[in-house]
Amino acid sequence: MQRRKAWRGNPPKTQEEARRFLIDIARGCVERYGVSKASLKDVASEAGVTRQTVYRYFSNAEDLFNAAVVLASGGFLERMRQRVLKREGLAERIVETLVIAIHEIPKDPRLSAMAQSGDYFTVSSMLRLFFVQEEMIALADGNLRLAELERDELSELLLRLLQSFLNDPGPKRSEAELRAYLYKWLIPMIKENL
Repeated sequence: MQRRKAWRGNPPKTQEEARRFLIDIARGCVERYGVSKASLKDVASEAGVTRQTVYRYFSNAEDLFNAAVVLASGGFLERMRQRVLKREGLAERIVETLVIAIHEIPKDPRLSAMAQSGDYFTVSSMLRLFFVQEEMIALADGNLRLAELERDELSELLLRLLQSFLNDPGPKRSEAELRAYLYKWLIPMIKENL
């Protein structure tokens, strides 16, 4: 069997470039083999590098594959962010993020499969992802007054709430009804702690 060229013949110039390349390779593996069957060995082989090289850029396989699944969503986060940033205030943006995620994730085949499999959509694994922290800061226009621990706690609470809705949607609500429901109960709590 012919060995692949390292980095497909185009070595990355920066650590971020290497991470993006490996995430893209992992995304392809997830799409081909499924979330639960894609392996770090597959990624390393397709990238033409060793597993140790992959570990240089990702602390573990879970971190890599979580990032890959998000990429595989086809821009879901970017579309969500565009809608959310039209809202005023951090509490309102947080609630809008939940509304969109609760309504849209079940419609996206890749994200829905990830959420239902339980393999990679665990609160603890999602909290370790860099984009969760970046999203919290982006929602606050870079002006988040919460300490890091408080930000982590709020992220955890919101991810647990999202996971609960995805696992058992409860009463059928339109997007507007869900927004009103979450506004009623979450906005006061979030605003009190910001």
